[in-house]
Amino acid sequence: MLVKLLFIIILGLISIFCWLSLTNPLEVQFRFFGRIVPTDLSTLMITSFVLGALLVFISTLARDVRRSIENYRQVRRRKKEQSIKEELNKGMEDLLRGDLVKAKTHFTEVLKQDPFQKDLYLKLSEISVQEGNDEEALHWLERARWIDHKNVEIPLRQAELYLRLKRQEEAIRTLKRALRLDETNLMAMKRLREIYRESRKWEEAIRVQKSILKLVKGKPMEDEEHLFYLGLKYEHAFDLLSRGEEDDLEDALKIAKEIVREGKTFQPGFVLLGDVYLRIGKWASAGKVWGKSFRRFKSIIFILRLEDLYLSREDPSTLLRIYQRTLEHDPENWMVSFFYAKLCLRLEMLDEALEEINTISLRQKDFPALHRILAEIYLHKKDFSRAAQEFEKTFELSGTTYLPFVCQVCERESKEWVAYCPQCHHWSTYTIREVEKITPLLPPSRPFSQRAFFSLEER
Repeated sequence: MLVKLLFIIILGLISIFCWLSLTNPLEVQFRFFGRIVPTDLSTLMITSFVLGALLVFISTLARDVRRSIENYRQVRRRKKEQSIKEELNKGMEDLLRGDLVKAKTHFTEVLKQDPFQKDLYLKLSEISVQEGNDEEALHWLERARWIDHKNVEIPLRQAELYLRLKRQEEAIRTLKRALRLDETNLMAMKRLREIYRESRKWEEAIRVQKSILKLVKGKPMEDEEHLFYLGLKYEHAFDLLSRGEEDDLEDALKIAKEIVREGKTFQPGFVLLGDVYLRIGKWASAGKVWGKSFRRFKSIIFILRLEDLYLSREDPSTLLRIYQRTLEHDPENWMVSFFYAKLCLRLEMLDEALEEINTISLRQKDFPALHRILAEIYLHKKDFSRAAQEFEKTFELSGTTYLPFVCQVCERESKEWVAYCPQCHHWSTYTIREVEKITPLLPPSRPFSQRAFFSLEER
């Protein structure tokens, strides 16, 4: 209606201008690009008006066409968005129901309509992992990376898949790419450290761990990461020690000394230093390290190391003196008493072993290992009836028949002392768990006598 009215007004104005031109003829010269065109004033005015009206009409028409096109596009976009939303909802419903095939079909259809949905690539990657198709999962992650190459989560996921596929070098390159995107990403650093550790690339693992220590400086996890740093150096030195070559042993000794200097409370370092000294033939230095370490840490592992040392040198008398001095200074240490009794049993000093075990039984509550050693003592004494009774008590009590080392973090048990817990991944956490004390009915048999030492000499 508005266009018709405008058209009528324009026709009316043109008619008026034509009437004026006929009634008022006035010739003028109109210059156009260097040419002179003779005309009259009314015609010139009418022509100018018509051209102006035409320009207005064209501009208005162009604006209306543009609006119509934009409205059409918006309608199509809304329909497309609605279609994508419906497909996406169907895919999520199928995914929640566990129908991975249908969910993947719907998500793929969404990507055909909108290939820039990066979250869907990640979702499709997860579905492929659940289906056990790691290669396809990598394909989806690679497509996501091309869309969002600055997203550090994508290379982290790719690295995990490469590791599952046993493609370590590609995992390392991917993690390094993640660190180029975010050099403070602790997850990428720790994963890279573990790869180097598992492949026994100790120097690279230690280098990455140093970077981690810089990032966690002053944070609550600093102490834990420092222990891990010392642990990596321990593993490096232990690996060199296992090789046994002369140059390797020298490097192992150097690293072990660095460990005890940097970690003055890191017990595995002192155990290792003694092991290295023993391997290179300096058994006296090994004994000195372990003896000082026991006096400092009160950890039974050092006594056990000394026991292996002196028994291998066929020098049990020195070992008995060490136990004697230890029990004189710490008569309440039931663990030392227990292992002293085991040593006496091993040396066929049955009366001394029995006396020591009886003393422990008066102070500590029953535990299986106590009755197991009693049974073995009676077996050596040929007292089979009492040995059987003790074995029965062993089975009645819950727990292992040996005295286990227990991780203080995850409570994993181990028959032997270990420096690193494979279950909770903590260092220097294994110790023998304390047994609950009881009020003694009889006075203890301390101070420790030298009867055991002299009885050995008599033998």
